[in-house]
Amino acid sequence: MADKRDDNLLERLLDPTEKPVCAAPLAGWTDASYRPILLDRGARHVWVPFVSTHAVASRKSPDRDAYVRDVAKERCHVQIFGSVPDICATAAKILEDAGAKTIDFNCGCSVRKVHKGGGGSALLRDLDLLSANLKAIIGAVSIPVSLKTRIGYYTSPDDRSGIEACRRAQDLGCAWVTLHCRTAKMGFGGEPDWDAIAGLVTELSIPVIGNGGIGTPDDSKRMFETTGCAGVMIGRAIMGDPWLVGDCERFMTEGAPRPKRTRSAMVEVMLEHQRRLLAQFQDKRGILEFRKHVVRYLRGFAQASLVRNRIVRCDDPGEVARILLEFGEGRPPASIDGSLPVR
Repeated sequence: MADKRDDNLLERLLDPTEKPVCAAPLAGWTDASYRPILLDRGARHVWVPFVSTHAVASRKSPDRDAYVRDVAKERCHVQIFGSVPDICATAAKILEDAGAKTIDFNCGCSVRKVHKGGGGSALLRDLDLLSANLKAIIGAVSIPVSLKTRIGYYTSPDDRSGIEACRRAQDLGCAWVTLHCRTAKMGFGGEPDWDAIAGLVTELSIPVIGNGGIGTPDDSKRMFETTGCAGVMIGRAIMGDPWLVGDCERFMTEGAPRPKRTRSAMVEVMLEHQRRLLAQFQDKRGILEFRKHVVRYLRGFAQASLVRNRIVRCDDPGEVARILLEFGEGRPPASIDGSLPVR
């Protein structure tokens, strides 16, 4: 198999024998420390998530260099958000020149800060502005451009603004669309509407990636079979489970069941993630960032709350590592004292 970092997602989406499963771009989660972990555990498609076009286009932005550096190093897909066509176009071109494989335009996020700037799912209330941004981005770059959106903005079944946005995306020249099959107002609650994905698949001639309600390989298979989508994207379920995307792909191609993850395997990943975060931030932020991941990693393990509660109160990375090593080596959580040497 070719290096997964060289995989061409568009080619895979256009090939009916392929069943690509993607790791969704998740702001604050799939950052520079977690993306390599996802790739090394079987994911073939990851995104630099939620890049502010204003930050990239502004020479004065303190975040500009970090965004460009990450893209240049990883040469992966990039997701952007914004609401000013000229700024979106400028940012997309800068990211393409840095090495982005594709540009995804986010029109699904409902975070208040993003809405105040007119970006994310706020654009579903102004489809002409959404179209103007897409047109500007597509005209500025030569790499594939995609759209990620939701069914609509409001919870009303009559609001299908996201479906109309996907139609416009196809007409403007987007390579594919990703539909999160909930409305913006639903957030991540409520039942995902896979029928909306199926309807979009029958209507569009470009590939549709389905997103929403995927937590297991069986879920991914059902979405492929019931909607006819060209690809599947997994979001929140990959938090603390970097194997999930790769396991879903193997299940689709080989029928391989998920192996049960042991404590030691989980701890190995956690220690790697901690090292990457500490190297990335080089201050207390790395410690704080790791805590939110600990909660996700330890789900499902008996008495894991005892370990979790100790870790989230500890400011010493060495002590955290020792606690995890004892947990990984099978010691009962109630008896862990953090005395093992860190290897």
